[in-house]
Amino acid sequence: MAEINNPPRLPINVPLYTMASLPDVAESKNQFIQVSDISGAGVGLMYSDGTTWRSVPFSAQRIRVQTAADGTYTWNYPTPFASGVVPKISVCAEAGVGVTDVINAQTDGPPTNTQCKIRVTRTQQSVVALLGLTILSVPASPGVTWVSIIAFQ
Repeated sequence: MAEINNPPRLPINVPLYTMASLPDVAESKNQFIQVSDISGAGVGLMYSDGTTWRSVPFSAQRIRVQTAADGTYTWNYPTPFASGVVPKISVCAEAGVGVTDVINAQTDGPPTNTQCKIRVTRTQQSVVALLGLTILSVPASPGVTWVSIIAFQ
């Protein structure tokens, strides 16, 4: 299988196949598929150009952790990305039931091929009923917050 370095954009939903059950390449032109071994492990991406299936370089790592009380977390990837690869980072903070704070989760500086730093900030909302205003205030410390982080190439 040849490798493609700049494939078209990946759609949100991609069907899953095994190497033994690949669909017809001509009928799947310009489509992505996920391919795994029979156990479902080792999922990779492939793209059909209409004549052959091409592997798409892709790897992702995920972690769900709690930040420190100051809202920071440094994640050293269990498997570093290749030298020179700067992974894309997606981070999502979790709020408890009934929490009305506005929570922002972001990378703190550029990620590297070995680690990324995350920062969470919280803004508390208060409504002043008499004036009909919503007032936002930033607490001194966001506190411990659960975050899900995905690093992908």
